[in-house]
Amino acid sequence: MRNPSIRAEYLAAKIIQAIETYSLREMDSVLEDAINELQKQFSNCSEEELNDILSLCFEMYNAKSSEKIELVVTAPDTFKIKAKKTRDVVKQLLNGAEKSIILTGYSVSDFFLEMLDLIISKSQQGVYVRFYVNDIDRHKESLERMLSYQGKYLRFFEYVKNNEDKMSASHAKIISVDSERVLVSSANLSYHGLSGNVEMGFLVESIDKSKQIEELLKQLVKMEIYKRV
Repeated sequence: MRNPSIRAEYLAAKIIQAIETYSLREMDSVLEDAINELQKQFSNCSEEELNDILSLCFEMYNAKSSEKIELVVTAPDTFKIKAKKTRDVVKQLLNGAEKSIILTGYSVSDFFLEMLDLIISKSQQGVYVRFYVNDIDRHKESLERMLSYQGKYLRFFEYVKNNEDKMSASHAKIISVDSERVLVSSANLSYHGLSGNVEMGFLVESIDKSKQIEELLKQLVKMEIYKRV
C-alpha cells in the first residue's frame, strides 16, 4: 500500500514547481494539470481539505520566494559605507556553491585566476558550472587553464558577435549560485572591477530571480545568441 503522506509530499512538490513555472512563464495549463492530479490522487478528500493542501503549497512557495537584497560595492579602502565588498561577496558565493555556479563575464583578467582555480575545484566536486563569456579569444590566456577542464560539470559559452552591429557585446556581470543567490554588478572579473574602481551592485537572495536568470540564459543559447565553446 502506498504511503499517503509520501503521496502528499510528492504532489505538494509538484504543485510548488507548477507555481514556479507559472510565475516564470505564465503557463496556466501547468498549474491546472497539477491541481487535477491532486484531485485524482485524493478523490476522497473534501473540497475544503483540497483547498487546505493548496494553501499550504502557496505558503511554502511564498516562503521560498522571499527576497533579500544587499548593496555590494567596489571602492577605495578610505571609502566608508555600510555595504558588502564586491571581492568578498564573489569569494563567499563561489566558496559556498554546492550545486551550481553561473557566471557572465565581459572582462576577465589574471587577477581572477585564484578564483578560477576555486571554480575548477568546485566543478570537480560535482558542482555544475556555466560560464558565459563575451570574447573567448580576448581572454584565452587568463581562461586557458579553466578551458582545459571543460566537461560535463564545466562548460563555456561565447557570445556570438553581431556582424551588423560591431559594437554589440555580452556586457552582463552576474554570478548566480545554487539557484538561490545572485550578484548583479557593474564590476568585471578583474583587478579594477573587484578592487580598483568604484563599482556598485546588489546581492539578491531570491529563488525566483535566480531561476529567471537561468531560464533567460538557456533561451539565449537556444536562440544562438551564445554558442557552446
